[in-house]
Amino acid sequence: MSQYGCTLTKDGLALIAKVLAGTTPLVLTRVMMGSGQCPDDTYPGDLTDLVEPVAAGTSTEPIYDKDSVRMTIEYRSDLNGGLEHGFYIREFGVFAQDVDNSEVMLFYATLGDYPQYVSAYTATGLDVRRYPVVITVGEGAEVHIDYVPEAFMTAEDMEDYCTTVILPQFIVQLRDLIEEHNADPAAHPDIRAICAGLDSRLALLELMYSTDVSGNPFVVTFETLNGVHAAGVWNQPQKRMEF
Repeated sequence: MSQYGCTLTKDGLALIAKVLAGTTPLVLTRVMMGSGQCPDDTYPGDLTDLVEPVAAGTSTEPIYDKDSVRMTIEYRSDLNGGLEHGFYIREFGVFAQDVDNSEVMLFYATLGDYPQYVSAYTATGLDVRRYPVVITVGEGAEVHIDYVPEAFMTAEDMEDYCTTVILPQFIVQLRDLIEEHNADPAAHPDIRAICAGLDSRLALLELMYSTDVSGNPFVVTFETLNGVHAAGVWNQPQKRMEF
């Protein structure tokens, strides 16, 4: 059976000792996922890198709790432009910045005989793998994260993002589309016909009650031109003559 479990590497332990001995905070720089297997005759803590690195992962912001740091390592198939080919996660590592600005693998995890397959990213499918991690650093240590934990969002984060960011953008775009549609002369034909009819009836009422007509009153409309000879263009939908 292959090795299974998580451990602080020797370089990681040395770095934590330096952090606790001085004022330099522990700075996490990246997370990497891999498909390699730690050899049975090798102690995982002796590794300085993944056996077979494949893709960069991400994590939650680290939470300091007494003498340990808790966070969740995550790999999503849409990270870094999208995963083109699926792979088995058999190992992952958390890297940190040493006091001389070099980088060391602080934490190593191997899934042994229980790897998890991540499918390639598609527009209709998103594959997510998450692993809780606890790193003991000693009371009073300060921990920072030096990379953007991209794409890691809880359900609460997503709800807040949709409400505060996506919804206002959607409303603005929807308003522009409605205004563009309303300005289209071919839009709302039924409403336009009703309005044209109301205009004609209003004009007729104005003619009947707002003009001083003596003798026999008369009414002229242009709903039909049967038996009428007129110069101009007959706008039949609007029931009027245009000159």
